[in-house]
Amino acid sequence: MPIRKPVRKSLSRQVLESMESLIRDGEWAVGQRIPSEPELMRLFQVGHNTVREAVQGLVHTGMLCVRPGDGTYVTATDKLDAALTNRLCEESVPARILEARLAIEQAVVALAARRCTPAELADIEAAWARCGERTGRGIEDDMAFHIAIADAAGNPLLSHIYRVIVDYLRSQFSDLLAERQYDPSALSLHEELLQALRRRDEASARNIVAKIVDFDYSHLPAE
Repeated sequence: MPIRKPVRKSLSRQVLESMESLIRDGEWAVGQRIPSEPELMRLFQVGHNTVREAVQGLVHTGMLCVRPGDGTYVTATDKLDAALTNRLCEESVPARILEARLAIEQAVVALAARRCTPAELADIEAAWARCGERTGRGIEDDMAFHIAIADAAGNPLLSHIYRVIVDYLRSQFSDLLAERQYDPSALSLHEELLQALRRRDEASARNIVAKIVDFDYSHLPAE
């Protein structure tokens, strides 16, 4: 088998990877403007061309976007996040996105019913309690409840993919779904889902999630 000679990383590649780490670790959050080019040059002790190459590399992956006259902003936490978000933005049929959500969420709730620890179940219950308090926007509380379930599935990759999808739905349909989640029928379904998780009833959890997604779909604009 041929042996490949190790390739030394370019300076711009090293800066790119350092910037990736800052984004991934939350030092630069999604939606935040990153430091200006001169500030990045001082931060990394490199020249103008090196910084520009690193920034353009992350723009190409979709992790950063340049807003002319404003600055450069973080748009995704990693390459997978960026790729999934870009693909979601290309999808013109909301029903297909909800179908993808349903397929992933049914797997998520089944795993959560099987694997969730007492502490994770307590987190889910706390998220559900916030829904009942109605102190915020319905869609925010609703998504926090579902994300707590995803985190309890014990599969970080699946949880990450699910987060990307629900964040996209929240950003695109927030006004339509903002208060729909406080509808009595929606609240009842979520209560049933919580009870299924408490019983560790995977089949019931999957069926209830299908009803919840159907409820959301019924409130989206017609195709």
